[in-house]
Amino acid sequence: MLVARAWKDEPSHPRAFDDEVVAANLRRAVSAAYYALFHQITMDAVGLIAPNVPASTNHRIQRWFNHTEMKAICVRFVPEKLERPLRDLIGESASPDLQTVARNFIQLQNARHRADYDLSYDLTWDDAYELLELASEGVKAWQHIQGSAEANVFILSQLMWKNWERER
Repeated sequence: MLVARAWKDEPSHPRAFDDEVVAANLRRAVSAAYYALFHQITMDAVGLIAPNVPASTNHRIQRWFNHTEMKAICVRFVPEKLERPLRDLIGESASPDLQTVARNFIQLQNARHRADYDLSYDLTWDDAYELLELASEGVKAWQHIQGSAEANVFILSQLMWKNWERER
């Protein structure tokens, strides 16, 4: 695990080099945390929308999912009272597990962008650990709802939201 690797202190290197290595490893750990949740969702999506496609091509289908659009869709699953058409499809609100998935996805994507592109971001060990916990919590929450009607609506909304927008 990258955070564990970042913790490793190598006294044979100058301290400045250690700090740079640690910072890079922490930034990679944040990115890996985001992608753990992203890939969990998109792998299940492939199983739902293309169950008979050879597994060797799954990665190509996963690339249909746009990170920015996924985040925007996640925002729609967080409120206590969902808007149409989601309310018509899954009820007044998403389950606590789906809300966790959506909320953690948003936070992890924001953190990944900051870690990857904001070089002034002073990422700490505690920050990285919290983000790894968010990813773990998000994956576990997803596994609780995996294959459910609301998880399927969540997946389909990632690809079809523009069509559903017309129903609002």
